[in-house]
Amino acid sequence: MIELSDLFHENRIPELTLSLILYIPIGLCLVLIRSVILLLLFVISSIFPKNSSLNQLLNEVISLILTFSYENQTVGNEEKDNRRAAKILVANRVSLFDEIVIQRFICNTNCKVVNLWKENTWINWLKLNTIDSSRTQEDLLDLCNNEIQHSNSQLVFLPECEPTTGTDGLLKFNLLPFTLAQKRQLSVLPICLRTSRAFQIRTSVFNSHPFADLFWFLFSPYTKFHINFLPVVSPTDSSSDEVFCEKVRENMCRTMNIGMTQFDVREVDELKKRPDLLQRRHEQRRAEFQQMIQLVHQQVPVASVEAIRYDLETTKNVQKTIANLNERVAAAARAANKSSSSTTTTSTGAMTNSSGGNGHRQTYERLKQELIEKNRQLFLNKNCN
Repeated sequence: MIELSDLFHENRIPELTLSLILYIPIGLCLVLIRSVILLLLFVISSIFPKNSSLNQLLNEVISLILTFSYENQTVGNEEKDNRRAAKILVANRVSLFDEIVIQRFICNTNCKVVNLWKENTWINWLKLNTIDSSRTQEDLLDLCNNEIQHSNSQLVFLPECEPTTGTDGLLKFNLLPFTLAQKRQLSVLPICLRTSRAFQIRTSVFNSHPFADLFWFLFSPYTKFHINFLPVVSPTDSSSDEVFCEKVRENMCRTMNIGMTQFDVREVDELKKRPDLLQRRHEQRRAEFQQMIQLVHQQVPVASVEAIRYDLETTKNVQKTIANLNERVAAAARAANKSSSSTTTTSTGAMTNSSGGNGHRQTYERLKQELIEKNRQLFLNKNCN
């Protein structure tokens, strides 16, 4: 059963490795260089008026200096048409820069991100195409409705409001984008986001300050975003906003192979007041994970602990990991047998070639001795006569 604490990372770095220690001087140099460029971007955004061209420039430069890479995991050929046609886009929240990533990937200068959370992060200082939440839900809904009706904008929502791991479960969504979709009878395009980094550095941890998240973006060599555009979901007259919202969330959870939870932002705020609960839960999960590793190692003793841990982090299932490792062991055995057969064949051929070479050598020596003996007899006969 998924608990609320399972949706958040406790530590930024799971383990300190030698490669990470050697990378630290390089990472600190990147922090310095990238910080200077970000300050220049802030100055530029303060001087020039807010417009779509400035927003596109900021998105491109931030993506470049922070070395964002993208992997489009969408299946099918309709996703480009859906990206252009959809007016309401909904994504899970995994990092500080989700809005920049989506805007850059959409490649639409008239795309705006609607902030549904109250926190005022540093990123709001940059003049990006965003609609802040410094108003009531009703006023925000009316503003979004006007944006779609009059300016023909695409609106991106991150209805989880809190960044989660993206690998365990999704928080309950804010209903505003789904209320808007029902009101305007517009389809919703779900987007599934995940992130990965070198050294397994997490993009977010529980209750972390935005500046701490920014530091690790500056420090990391790159941040890879895995993006999956799902088929659009259309509202129906008979369904309520809540039912429509849960349908979209269920599609996203099924695609990401994670669980649906009934936790919302209010419960997350309560958990922030009790960080000891999070720590105890993660200690319990670590103990359970070690037990899973031992169970797998008993069934597949030839597999290394590192290989078992890596596969379990992906599958989160003992039986699946055992099946995966057994398949790899069998494949390695087949490859070893094939290599052994090839080596035996090669050795036999070499021995045959060697035997043939020795035969030719012996024939040559015999003919040479016969020729020498013949010449010797001719010389003796000539001298005796």
